[in-house]
Amino acid sequence: MNVLIVGAAGRTGGLLVDRALAEGHTVTALARDPGKVPGPRAGLTAVRADVLEPAALTGPMSGQDAVVVALGVRGRGATTVFSAGCGNVIAAAEAAGVRRLVAMSSAGLDTGHLPQPQRLVTRLVVGLAYREIHADLARMEEAVRASALDWTILRAPMLKDGGPTGAYRVAVGGHLDRPGPVDRADVADWIVRDLREPATFGQFVEIGGGSAKSSRKAG
Repeated sequence: MNVLIVGAAGRTGGLLVDRALAEGHTVTALARDPGKVPGPRAGLTAVRADVLEPAALTGPMSGQDAVVVALGVRGRGATTVFSAGCGNVIAAAEAAGVRRLVAMSSAGLDTGHLPQPQRLVTRLVVGLAYREIHADLARMEEAVRASALDWTILRAPMLKDGGPTGAYRVAVGGHLDRPGPVDRADVADWIVRDLREPATFGQFVEIGGGSAKSSRKAG
């Protein structure tokens, strides 16, 4: 597949590039500073572009089969990078006829299923610290759901460096029981494996550390 990775210079984005290349995909790595994407490598094209500039996405989106959005921000203040940036990516994908989209989000947006003590701690500690980021991620999710694409929203808990371990769980259209922190390399592994998986089209997916066995629930 031809895969466009948005946010390729980030810690998770870089691992997505590595994993997609290892799987034999042709990768276009989009970043504001493409010099931060290690290369040159066979099958890799690094492109300078800002997701907040819609016109910059037209060229990189042409000819792609799938796009993965792994945006990040520095700091915890108010932002529109996720919602506006992903909105521009969606518009460019629809204009170019690209159907497949995987967008990374946060498990902190949906805590209602957690046991009450864990839910309260998550809301007080994580919710307050990342309130502005979560607000924009929620707007991003709305834009993804409203699109005509074959989308998957991956909600991840706390990310950590290391791996890949292969010891992670996913729940499609449902929730994991006590999801723990997950390695970025495992997130990259699941996303690349899932690019062709129609069972996750139009679904929220939770990922978390733990058993290598997957927990898949109907949406």
